[in-house]
Amino acid sequence: MLVIFVLLLLYSRNLLIEMSVVEYDFTVRSIPSNPDGYPRSVTIMHHTNSSWNIDRPFPCPTIRARLGDLVRIQIRNLLRDQSTSIHFHGLHMFKNPWSDGTVHITQCAIEPYENFTYEFNITQTGTFWYHSHSAQQYADGLIGPIIIDGDPIEHKYVYDQSNDYVIMLQEWYHDDWPTIMTAYQGPFDAYPGFRPVYPWPPTSFLINGHGQFDCRTTDCTGNMTWKDSCGYEYPAQCIPLRASFFGRCNSTAHSPDEFLCPAGKQIRLRLINAASGIPFRFWIDQHNLTIVARDSLEISPINVTHLHIPIGQRLDLIVHCNRIPNFKYTIFVASRNSYKPPQNITGQTPTLWTWAYLIYSNISTDKRQIQSLDESIIDSENPFFEYEYLKPIETRYARRAIRRVTLAFEVVWNNRTRIDALEEWAVNGITFEPPKEPLLHANYFDGTLQHSLADERIGRVNNIHATHVHYFEYGQTYEILMINYDPQLHPWHLHGYSVDFIAAGKIPEFKPRTCNRTRRETNEDPYDKLLPPLNSTPVVLSMGDSFNIPPESYVVFRFTANNPGPWFLHCHMEWHIWPGMALVFSVEQNGRYEDLIHSPSNAIPICGRRKYRSTKARLPSLVSFSFK
Repeated sequence: MLVIFVLLLLYSRNLLIEMSVVEYDFTVRSIPSNPDGYPRSVTIMHHTNSSWNIDRPFPCPTIRARLGDLVRIQIRNLLRDQSTSIHFHGLHMFKNPWSDGTVHITQCAIEPYENFTYEFNITQTGTFWYHSHSAQQYADGLIGPIIIDGDPIEHKYVYDQSNDYVIMLQEWYHDDWPTIMTAYQGPFDAYPGFRPVYPWPPTSFLINGHGQFDCRTTDCTGNMTWKDSCGYEYPAQCIPLRASFFGRCNSTAHSPDEFLCPAGKQIRLRLINAASGIPFRFWIDQHNLTIVARDSLEISPINVTHLHIPIGQRLDLIVHCNRIPNFKYTIFVASRNSYKPPQNITGQTPTLWTWAYLIYSNISTDKRQIQSLDESIIDSENPFFEYEYLKPIETRYARRAIRRVTLAFEVVWNNRTRIDALEEWAVNGITFEPPKEPLLHANYFDGTLQHSLADERIGRVNNIHATHVHYFEYGQTYEILMINYDPQLHPWHLHGYSVDFIAAGKIPEFKPRTCNRTRRETNEDPYDKLLPPLNSTPVVLSMGDSFNIPPESYVVFRFTANNPGPWFLHCHMEWHIWPGMALVFSVEQNGRYEDLIHSPSNAIPICGRRKYRSTKARLPSLVSFSFK
């Protein structure tokens, strides 16, 4: 990392901000590694001028900066057969969508042996993370933390910098993402008798890139089945566990991590769910957790004994080191449903969990038994927990909205014949298809998205395959009603914004999907009576960019379209994005981005209908800093 200090002093709201240029030079590549003791190929990113940590090659290097800094990151792709890109999850890239890192939406893929430079101002503080945004690539390890120093938590809570810990959670498979995605999408009878399988169950869970695996093998030759609520019988879900091509499995390769908790003091945990398909349950033996920030935004602090964290979300925790100091205390991580009784689990869901230790000294004795704590007044099991309890630090009211946009999503089952995948996902009946070229390029260079949109085609289950775009006028406030007709929760992430959540609940007058799999009618009428009028200013329940929508429920948020560009809104269960569970918010002024956003670099890679095209200037406005 190269930092050029005190490049420029910027004034905003009478605050003096020191600006530095922070530079990183990274290389993306694949290597053999054994995160849970089982050797396999992983995808990592490391400092170009040095090697990677051979014991823990991911999470990848921490990106660290301060408010006002200009960050410049060069990426070199040394993957032999995969393109890549890097998305900086939670950073808004204010008026600079060129650095959002989303293939098909804001940039061309970084092809093998090519370079790409991201350059952006830091306009936020707190905990963020980065990951590949090329297909499901980050499930193979291309993830890392981002810390923007100087957030309110640093000033309000007393802890040593050495006791400021990042904890990144993942599930882990022993096959790489192309294999898993091909098995999921099929199609049926790709060879005689082939049936697609869900990417479940994972093999293990990882805490900061390490986990435990007992080196068992299975060829899935059993004939176990299970029945759903309609009585349909299915083969039990099973992913084969084979001996590794790369070498012998070692069940004791990695000891559980230990986090020091100085007696009588407190520590900060920056908890990040970097999974591709698992919401996690997190708790520490005999310790309460004080949640102080959600998605980098300070909240009114609450105490809980355990918590659930959706995919993509960040929760900042303060833990008081106030227990008997000569013991180890277990940090538990489990899938959200693995601790429930079997009758509450649909399908074959194994009990999966992993652990680390909270230690008060280097001579702690192991103490694995769990003692009961005083019951918390907060119901952490509430499916609407984040909307009811993760409140802004100060009372906040949403702006009046000019229009409501309803987005209803559900799985659409295919006919399960030779050309069909296992399932597709649709939002308002539209299964997302990538555009012919990045939408940002099309609008900026041509003034329209029309020539870049994928050719529409009729799906086989009453859906339409298309590049799903909703258009919003710059400066206006809108209300988004999202309805989940599916019997599982879904984690969503909106690029470019933090939004104001104003309502959440179970679907009113809900009529479940019938057992003959007919689709439901989307009825908006109950919401007109249920929700606040558009011209009202309701209290904001919570704020964030990554959020769960519980099963058969709705969530409502408002946002002011003040960050122009094409911004991806998608399910962060990675296996659902490319089967269609995504859309784009295009924030424009009179249909254009050009006069609202920074200019791109003068040699930006162009793909699709173009090659390379020079532009007017090299990011001249990036040094113009604004909080507006």
